[in-house]
Amino acid sequence: MIPKETIEEIRSRCNVVEVVGSYLPQLQRRGSTFKCNCPFHQEKTPSFTVNETRQIFHCFGCGAGGDVFGFVMEYEKVDFVTAVKILAERAGVEIVYEGGSPEKSGNKDVLYKLHTEAAAFYHRLLVKGAEGTEARRYLEERDLPPDVVKDFQLGFAPNEWDGLMKRALKKGYTAEQLEAAGLAVPSERNGRKSHYDRFRNRIMFPICDPMGRVIGFSGRIMNAAEKGAKYVNSPETLLFRKNQVLFAFDKARKPIVEARRAIVVEGQIDAIRCHQAGLSNVVASQGTALTENHARLIKRYADEVVLVLDADAAGVKAALASSEIFIAAELSVRVVTLPEKEDPDSLIKKSGAGALAELVKNAPPALEFLIDCLGQKEDMASEAGRMRVIKAVLGLINKCPAASRRDAMLHRAADLLNISPQALGQDLRREQRNRRPAPRRAEETVPAPSARKTYPRQETGLLELLVHHYPEVQPLVHDYLPVCYLTDPVCRELVELLMIDLPESLIENFRDFDEETQKVISRIQVEESRSIDQETPARDLAAMYIVLFWKRRVDLELAELNRRTDLTNEERYVERSRLVQIKKILENEGWNDAKLAIEAHLHADG
Repeated sequence: MIPKETIEEIRSRCNVVEVVGSYLPQLQRRGSTFKCNCPFHQEKTPSFTVNETRQIFHCFGCGAGGDVFGFVMEYEKVDFVTAVKILAERAGVEIVYEGGSPEKSGNKDVLYKLHTEAAAFYHRLLVKGAEGTEARRYLEERDLPPDVVKDFQLGFAPNEWDGLMKRALKKGYTAEQLEAAGLAVPSERNGRKSHYDRFRNRIMFPICDPMGRVIGFSGRIMNAAEKGAKYVNSPETLLFRKNQVLFAFDKARKPIVEARRAIVVEGQIDAIRCHQAGLSNVVASQGTALTENHARLIKRYADEVVLVLDADAAGVKAALASSEIFIAAELSVRVVTLPEKEDPDSLIKKSGAGALAELVKNAPPALEFLIDCLGQKEDMASEAGRMRVIKAVLGLINKCPAASRRDAMLHRAADLLNISPQALGQDLRREQRNRRPAPRRAEETVPAPSARKTYPRQETGLLELLVHHYPEVQPLVHDYLPVCYLTDPVCRELVELLMIDLPESLIENFRDFDEETQKVISRIQVEESRSIDQETPARDLAAMYIVLFWKRRVDLELAELNRRTDLTNEERYVERSRLVQIKKILENEGWNDAKLAIEAHLHADG
């Protein structure tokens, strides 16, 4: 656990405007706040607002909001603890954990540290060690200069059974920790368990998470004649999940955000070559199949994926399968067709980065790529061949969840296949009916996800007054408005808190609230709503809100009075007269008369 005092120290040292501005250079002062276009949704008019006084941000367009930790979490797509660590490093605050150092606990932190030190060890051997001579020569032949080697921290695993093991054990790590990290392999001989290095005599490619922390390795042989697999990768560990990781994503993440496009190649050297040539929004699938998790990862940062896979039959098959996954994730997909026997590495070395950039620029959408590939494979003049192409096309279109995009794809496919859109649409609907699962029983029905929650405008307006004009407004609300008269539970909770504590407490205890409450707090803290009349004094506005809530309450009590069966006619008449009288005063008289009527009603209820 990170102590709360440490978290607060980090918060105090990290000005939210400076932190957000380091991510969003376009953030500029607008009056008493700072504004720019929101990084979390597409917009033309800036609605993303940062309040330096209250150290909070909020977007009035998409509802995102929070403190400095919340911004880093949302922008970097990390959890709270990771956001704290990022900001601690920025602020120069050392984190001392409750319960002792995590290095002794065998958790994720010790695995991160192990991988960091292993990467440094492998890199040092490659750059300076006599053992790395052959590896340096190999990288020179592949035209990977020292600056690239340093940037990607490439390394060399020595041709020893325990080269890494011996050094790690001397530093106090255990064999079990090395095994948990995937750096050592267990072995049992004559009833005795031992361990040996997983990676030996290989060029080492560190694999990083989106934050740039080493979480695994891919080791490549240098001589094709050597026995064994061309690549050996880290196994699945607490840190490394191959179906969630893309090589070079840590370096490509910000360029991907800027371009709103991710270029996906197949191998590590392909990705490195692209980065070296200035194509920095490139990641590699590392030769594994792309998955829904990869699609979700890219979807956080981009709207479009360009697939640049090998030109052989396996590459084409992978491109088509990957296209379906990315289309299902609501990403736009285009596919590059490389020249025969070329990969991005060889193409850039032979023809320069411009050649690949041009192919990316002119890459056709996945639908057109599919039709072109199948048109070369199938006999379009035969009925059977044409049916197979149409079936495959419908399968791809059906992966798209958005109806408007499906319609556009359908019309484009109809043009390319010389079929009427109406006929192709009928076939698509039949395909959807055939694939539709059987109806669930009532008890199995899953409720549809709800839309983003909205809050009563008058109740959030009162909250804004309490936050921004607390001394004038709080006594009035405290004395004349029962908190139970508010209908929204979140607004009611916050008003109740502000009756007993200062507005600063909402920020001080921000992380103790649930996510929905945090959004409301950020919204009311960041600036006063445009709906608030700037000409009317805050106290008068508060009185207007109090009268409004009382009128709403009286209307509810009148409606309830008609349903009550426990009253005599005389009692009902007296109560109705009292409610009608107060309603008339609330509607027609000024605040002084309304205040007296409210006091009388509260006294009667008391």
